[in-house]
Amino acid sequence: MVKREFFPALERAGIRRIRFHDLRHTYASLLIAQGENIKFIQSQLGHSSAKTTLDRYGHLMPNLENDAAKRLDKNVFGEDLVRKLLENRPFVDKRIQHNTSEVVAPVNLKW
Repeated sequence: MVKREFFPALERAGIRRIRFHDLRHTYASLLIAQGENIKFIQSQLGHSSAKTTLDRYGHLMPNLENDAAKRLDKNVFGEDLVRKLLENRPFVDKRIQHNTSEVVAPVNLKW
């Protein structure tokens, strides 16, 4: 099937020759990239456990910690508070940036 159908189809499509099994890895990689649930990916690939899936494809999930932190921040504070704090720098008064001798208390945040 591979030599008779798959390779000619790749050639007609102008795609370089790949192994048929590479399609499986591409599918798994695309599911991971779009943030699908690992249990769904496990079932799609027919793995006996999510551990098998994570052992094989875990390297494709390098930013999970950052993404999880951002989601938690949004769930707890209702918006990306950490990002806003870093962008707006509410703890630094603009008068301090102009080298004045006036000391200004930090901005009070309402938690």
